[in-house]
Amino acid sequence: MPKKLFKPPLNIVKEWPEVFEDMYMNTMPVAYLHLVKLEFNNGRIWELRIPDLVKESDSDTVADKLVEMFQEYHDDIKNINFEIDIEKLKKDIAKETKKFL
Repeated sequence: MPKKLFKPPLNIVKEWPEVFEDMYMNTMPVAYLHLVKLEFNNGRIWELRIPDLVKESDSDTVADKLVEMFQEYHDDIKNINFEIDIEKLKKDIAKETKKFL
């Protein structure tokens, strides 16, 4: 079954429109996440600073815990927003692109 595709948030599209403007995604590697903000139906807001979580564990464990949390609170979550480390993403894409050239 294909995963649901989503368009990146506008703040991310504005950071690098030539890449993100027409893009739809179904995943985002934890290595590029800076912050995940969960807004719940009852008004609660959780801000998860991903680099801090990765320091305490590793990216695979953090990714697994995020998926578990999303599944557990699915019915209670009103909105999920995230901030991407655009500079790291640009650097890594440029590095990988140079390998092809």
